Amino acid sequence: MDPVGAVLPTPPYLPFMDGPAPSGEENFRWRLGARPLDLRDWIELGPDADAAIAAKPRLMAEHPDTVFAVLDDVEAESIEVAEALVDHLRRRWPDRYGDTELDADLHPLDAAARLVPEDLILLIERGDGLVFGGGSVCFPNRWDLRSKLGLSMARVHAPVARLNEQLEAPIDGFFDRLAPDRSYWRLAWNILDTPDWYTPVDGTEAPRPPLPEPDGHYFRIERETMRRFPHTRVVLFTVRTYVAPFPAVSDDGDVAARLADAVAALPSDVKAYKGLAPTADALIEHLRGNLSRS
Repeated sequence: MDPVGAVLPTPPYLPFMDGPAPSGEENFRWRLGARPLDLRDWIELGPDADAAIAAKPRLMAEHPDTVFAVLDDVEAESIEVAEALVDHLRRRWPDRYGDTELDADLHPLDAAARLVPEDLILLIERGDGLVFGGGSVCFPNRWDLRSKLGLSMARVHAPVARLNEQLEAPIDGFFDRLAPDRSYWRLAWNILDTPDWYTPVDGTEAPRPPLPEPDGHYFRIERETMRRFPHTRVVLFTVRTYVAPFPAVSDDGDVAARLADAVAALPSDVKAYKGLAPTADALIEHLRGNLSRS
């Protein structure tokens, strides 16, 4: 299958530049990094949006069990989210979305997700708290959607090295306090050996080619939003993917220095989780080599 998505010449965000400078593996901590969201900026389009939106029907046709899965009882939550999204799009971009309607032949969450470049994930209130209710995840970053269904937040995050140890209580507290009148967004990043936005780990992934040289890697950013809705109390988690070539971040001296420090500060288990264990040393050497030549 041809690579999915588009590659931007430069990344729109540099998450590793936020906050204090990394200070070594012994001080590594995951950061929630949530900041208030202006709902006018809930969805992001941009020059790569059309490629992302165009890829979704193809992925749904070729890999339906990989990119879409929901629990059986999330119809009400899906409808509330889908109707709010359509209303937002009509008001925010009337020339593009003024006449948009949901496709009544599709599940409401699937229909809504096909309108935007973002992946859409439902966190639903069941029993003692939020569980993973499902989603349309056409651009998975090396994870498996179906394996998350019905899980609590702690169980969803269990594969992420050190995350529950450091942030389980803050994450639970954040979602307990999340209210419909205040939404949030955050950023995540990684360095991958492919420009493909579709990188599942459910058995459908293509054979991996040999690792490229550092400049053959790609910088992947995920802009995530968290919004609770008033009627069903569902939390919608959106993920907007961006991909840029690694030289776009490695050739700028200040950026390269900060990124080298950020990669070097990742403990070995976190590097392994991010898929950076085989390449981290070469990436760091390349980044610092660029500094010495600048």
